Amino acid sequence: MAIKLNYKNLLDYLIDAAICQKDDLDYLKVDVNSKTFHWIIELIQNQGKLFVKQLPHCSTFSNGIKICKEWHFYNFFQSHKDLDYVSSLTPEVLHFDDSNSILIYKCPNNYITLKSYYENQETFPNAIAELVGTTLAKLHSQTISSQECYTFLTELEEHKLNYQLLYPDYLSDYLFSRTEPESLKKSQAVSWRFLGIFQQTDAVREVVTELVLNHRHFCLTHNNIHFDKILIPKHWEKLVTETQDSDKSLIKLIDWEACSWGDPACDLGKAILGYFLLWIDSMIVHPAIEIKQSIQLATIPLEVVRPSIVAMTKAYISTYPKILEDYPDFLKRVIQFAGLGLIYQLLTEFQLQPEMALSHQYLYFFIATQLLCKPEKFLSI
Repeated sequence: MAIKLNYKNLLDYLIDAAICQKDDLDYLKVDVNSKTFHWIIELIQNQGKLFVKQLPHCSTFSNGIKICKEWHFYNFFQSHKDLDYVSSLTPEVLHFDDSNSILIYKCPNNYITLKSYYENQETFPNAIAELVGTTLAKLHSQTISSQECYTFLTELEEHKLNYQLLYPDYLSDYLFSRTEPESLKKSQAVSWRFLGIFQQTDAVREVVTELVLNHRHFCLTHNNIHFDKILIPKHWEKLVTETQDSDKSLIKLIDWEACSWGDPACDLGKAILGYFLLWIDSMIVHPAIEIKQSIQLATIPLEVVRPSIVAMTKAYISTYPKILEDYPDFLKRVIQFAGLGLIYQLLTEFQLQPEMALSHQYLYFFIATQLLCKPEKFLSI
């Protein structure tokens, strides 16, 4: 890799790539999100936002392969008019640099992430959750019968229907088999205790193994739905009523590098996990406080986000009712994928923020265990 983007060389790179003019530099607003490896740049005169993405080239990430895959994905859907709805979900790609694993795309300036909306508003309107649920249902139902989409994705995966695990590949061995001491050297030492806890919990290991190895191959799935990857218009309330019957998506989804021909329960499970995370991350975590007490002390109780979980799930089923006929245990799997997503979240934290992961591991694992092994408790919500 010849170029590693940083705050000093980022703007020069944009000029060299003919994305920006030198005269624009004084007016650009730059923000970096280290968790998603994005540089977010607000353009002048409300011309939109640039997302400059470069995954780190290190042993714990699939570096440029994911960036290249994402670029091929955008190209495919922009050129297939029979898949207009999916195309309307994706951002506008401006630049791809294969040698440096850099991808630059653009979104309208009036869009914000769902995460920032919830952080700023501190309210959880059911209509937002319904919009996300409806969007995912349309994505899945409109690609399930697309032979072109199926062929493209399987060819992209080198003719294998692989499921995209969202943590480093070597960690999959730890989840599905007993860990050999020598192989632990590949992981950060701080995660060893969690991996040991996971391996000793047979019920959790069995569910996780079954979820990943026996997932359904139904349709196009994003596989990495998080609130910071869902973009909504700032004035969504007005636009929802205006575009209710539109064949275009009001929502934008970014970071498609993990997409596959996969399990729709994964996408919906990851989406509702966002609400569980708002609840979990509002808890007070301390070694002197028991987990059940932490749950009781949550500043965002489960009862506050529960209506959004229900609204999103009902909107999905209402938009795509046939899923329950084709996939009878769909709702159970949705809850279990939310639990699996919580384990993914923790493993990612061990790579990026190990100290935070250490403080979260017991609470996250406790909640993940409930979602994975006792999904029926949550189906009534």
